[in-house]
Amino acid sequence: MTIGRAALTLALLPVVAPAWDDEAAPPPAQVAQTEPALRNEDLLLFEVTLDRGSLTDSLQAYATERSVLVPVGELSRLLDLAIDVDPRQRRIVGRIGEAQRPLLVDLATGTARIDGRPVPLEPWQAAASLTDIYVDTGLVEKLLPLRVNVDTEGLVLALTATEELPIQARVGRLARLRALQPDAESREDVLRVDSGPGLWSLPAFDVAIESAIDHQAPRFRRRFDVRAGADAFYSNLQAYLGSDERGKPSTARFLFERRDLDGDMLGPLSVRRLSAGDVFTPALPMGPRGIGGRGVTLSTASLEQTSVFDRVDLRGELPIGFDVELYINDVLRSGQQTPVQGRYEFLDVPLVRGVNVIRVVSYGPRGERFEETRVINVGGGALAKGQTTVDVGVVQQERSLLTLDSGIETGATTGAGKLRATASIAHGLTESLTVIAGASVFTPATGAERRLAAIGARTSLLGYAIQADAAYDDAGGKAIAIGAAGSLLGASAVVRHAEYRDGFVDEALPAGFGQALRRHSEGSLDFNVGPVLGVRLPLSVRALRDEFGDGRSTFVGGVRLSTSVRNVQLSAGFDYDRLTIPGQPDTESLAGVLAASTYAGYEWQLRGTLDYALLPTSAVRGVAVTADRNLSDRVALRFGAGRSFSGLDDSTFQAGAILRLPFADVALSGDYTMPKDHWRVGLQVAFGLLFDPVRRSYVLSRPGPAIGGNAAVRAFVDRDGDERFDPTVDEPAPNVKIRAGTEEATTDAGGRALVTGLGYGPSARLQMNIDDIDNPYVSTPPSVIEFTPRAGGVETLMYPLKPVGEVLARVQYRDPAGRLVGLSAVRVRAVRDGREPVEAATEFDGTVVFERLEIGRYRLELDPAQAAKLGMRLVSPIEFEIPPDGGFVPDIVATLLFDEAAKGASTP
Repeated sequence: MTIGRAALTLALLPVVAPAWDDEAAPPPAQVAQTEPALRNEDLLLFEVTLDRGSLTDSLQAYATERSVLVPVGELSRLLDLAIDVDPRQRRIVGRIGEAQRPLLVDLATGTARIDGRPVPLEPWQAAASLTDIYVDTGLVEKLLPLRVNVDTEGLVLALTATEELPIQARVGRLARLRALQPDAESREDVLRVDSGPGLWSLPAFDVAIESAIDHQAPRFRRRFDVRAGADAFYSNLQAYLGSDERGKPSTARFLFERRDLDGDMLGPLSVRRLSAGDVFTPALPMGPRGIGGRGVTLSTASLEQTSVFDRVDLRGELPIGFDVELYINDVLRSGQQTPVQGRYEFLDVPLVRGVNVIRVVSYGPRGERFEETRVINVGGGALAKGQTTVDVGVVQQERSLLTLDSGIETGATTGAGKLRATASIAHGLTESLTVIAGASVFTPATGAERRLAAIGARTSLLGYAIQADAAYDDAGGKAIAIGAAGSLLGASAVVRHAEYRDGFVDEALPAGFGQALRRHSEGSLDFNVGPVLGVRLPLSVRALRDEFGDGRSTFVGGVRLSTSVRNVQLSAGFDYDRLTIPGQPDTESLAGVLAASTYAGYEWQLRGTLDYALLPTSAVRGVAVTADRNLSDRVALRFGAGRSFSGLDDSTFQAGAILRLPFADVALSGDYTMPKDHWRVGLQVAFGLLFDPVRRSYVLSRPGPAIGGNAAVRAFVDRDGDERFDPTVDEPAPNVKIRAGTEEATTDAGGRALVTGLGYGPSARLQMNIDDIDNPYVSTPPSVIEFTPRAGGVETLMYPLKPVGEVLARVQYRDPAGRLVGLSAVRVRAVRDGREPVEAATEFDGTVVFERLEIGRYRLELDPAQAAKLGMRLVSPIEFEIPPDGGFVPDIVATLLFDEAAKGASTP
């Protein structure tokens, strides 16, 4: 047993996780219409304190008629919370506290959850701006471990932690977090960069090399993983090369993919995803499932929506030594530690009606923890009236684009190498009826090629989503199925029954892959129980029964739940299996698993599992624990212990040390198993390599540049105003801070910074801050830069800072006694030819400050409308100039005269 991964190798039943929405979520437009408007006149700047200590004095908030709305993204940065705010998707996801409780707020569907429990979300409680999502302070108290006291007169937001926060555990980071807050004047600006794939680019690489000395033969083991990403032919190329334990290349794959979430690809075809290379075919509701091979696929369907009756296949990169956990709606669903062609695979994952939050949590051998979150709105599969979607895939089944002589086709069946082509089309016939048709040529595990046609319909009846499908193949096989999903006594329920005749093979079912079924029935219930001891428990129950053509039948049942107790995330489950063979006694088994994890003191990452059996006999099958401790940002330790009580009945101990360098991660680890006296000592080095277009050379980096997007930032003082860096004219801007999620970077003496590992999601956001640069007299582009990342892509981002100046003007007039007196509330303008005037009003003493004026020559003028109304004019024209270097220019004085017609009424 490998230490610390027992939870990830559990044979977990494919049980759906809890649902909280009885009906499909409303369309985004319905929610958006009732969101509060974020108006400039409601804007306030608050001082934020935590336990009486000041965090910032310029938190931007909006005081509406019903509440005070605060920015979640900025608040999470102040408190160092693991929260990701996506204003474009109008969604907040994250992990809270030592138990890493899951958090979701989705404004598009009006959904809010914390630790798997629903939180009421009223439309007036949240609104999205260009750069952040603002929520009511009362909602903040329900979602975050905080009490919030709002003083609207003193403009103070006093926070009190109800449990230890990361910023309290790492007080030394407070100054750094303060420095990363954007200027209040630019918070509402976003610089969106068009970042589609080009004809070609130099690739980025992720390399992991592992060498080990083992007690068993072969004594010396070595293996490697190499991943690459680049632009190629206006698509994103993703490549992988892996070796066996002797260091010989054994697996390779290539994928050319282009995504467009808005469906603008290929013009009127509205294609959202186009892939070629090593791809997976789409599945039909009955018959062929998704199978990998070399070929092409095309889809116009939404990437964020699916049917409650469909199962999804989840795949992603799984580097050497990593293991993953799959959570569906915050309930542990399954796990994996052994990669399939360098990837993890979770197949036939069922979802529930409503909002489904899919989280894949990866744990690395060097104490890493990464989390991918995807939110899918699941309905009954119906489309809007007149809407049409198409899915097409053609592959050479289970054959890679490049087959290595030493490679073995993973999981190859008797149909390997055969043609598999699948196509489906869905059309919204009316608002309540969607029709579906599909066809396929495929070879199941039985080895005989089949041609299949299928039809279906999606509708609703009495509040329930209804599915009906029928299929026929050229071998005479026939199938028909009916399903329903909806709310039953407060629980989310899904039931489905299918009948098969004449040897129909339904690969879409877990038990039907390559086997002839006679009938299949399944049902699930998802609901909340409790509170039990003050805790509400999300519970999922599922049962499946399959009857085969030879008379055998199987019954599988499962229960899953997850919750947090005293800062520990707990997941438990039970699996029941029964096999019935005519003329023989039934075979039964009942097993359970308990998994726990916590982030104790935000220093120790602890994980443990207990695997046990209840039938046919009661026994503990295995137990394992791991502990990862960060001694600093550079050094970490790992410890583990486990014992297997089945088979060999052995115990394993593990220890390791990790060194995180700016350009690589190095890990030295050792395993020892007793009583077999087996040992293993290994050294792993992982690093990234990518081309920096600013430095125009390859550079080493931490792991991650090939599997996600990257950015090369050049910050400079743009003296010629062309927004391009010219070393003969422009000046580099060092010490510009850049934050991307939890990653941070700072521009060097040349104004350059490279930010890696930005993920492969729909968008990436960089937060810029210039508080530490030497020249305060500059203006900046928007403080938030947003672009679409591509695996291995390096986006070149110019950040030009323009020199600006500042001038103080005093407006005065001569009173009847002959004294020069400052005049308040006079509207004046700094006018530059060809540009919009900069307007301001004088203070009580007649002074006014014009800030952030671009370089050039200006005239000081009175506001024409006010001057005409009050009969004012300047004694003489006044001009001033902002020099090329910017800065503060000498004060200017403007003297007014009043026309005689207005003077008596306008002067004291």
